[in-house]
Order: sequence, then C-alpha cells, then structure tokens
Amino acid sequence: MSKKRKLHELKGTIEYAFTGISKDKKWKNQPFYILEIKLENLFSEPKKTLIYVFPNLVSQDLWNTLKSEDYKGKKYLFFCEKRVRGWRLKNWEELC
Repeated sequence: MSKKRKLHELKGTIEYAFTGISKDKKWKNQPFYILEIKLENLFSEPKKTLIYVFPNLVSQDLWNTLKSEDYKGKKYLFFCEKRVRGWRLKNWEELC
C-alpha cells in the first residue's frame, strides 16, 4: 500500500517541457514529461524548478495538452507531491 502524500499548490508558468523514457524497472519504457516551471509563490522571488509528469498519474486531457503544447503563455496552479527527486504533478488548473 502506497503512502498518501500531501498535495502542494504551486503557482507559475511553464518555461519549457521535454520528454523522456523511464528506465526504472517499475515504469520500464513509459514516456514522461519534465516541465521547467517559473514559480511565483514558493519563494520570495521567482524561481525555476522541475516537475515530473507521468501519464498514469494525470488525466488524459492534461497529457494531451502537454503533447499538443497548448500550455505556452498561460499561468497555472499546479497540484504536486513533493518527492526525493523533485515534484510530481497530479493535476493543474489554468488561471486567468
């Protein structure tokens, strides 16, 4: 049974996204995205950070948005879990 982790709300814009293929035994050959985010609310000054996005953890609509690159120039509220190697995206909400 996996641990229930706290979801953190991070606000910012996506600077760029790139894909990779997992080499981990558990997720062998699964595609994933790494988003470089310019955060606005985590620190006093804007800071860039990485968020990992896996297809089995997010909705199909969110995954399709990443594939079609419709995220450019928009501000989002990211709902993420804090992990040892960074943030893991669970959901996002577009801000006006």
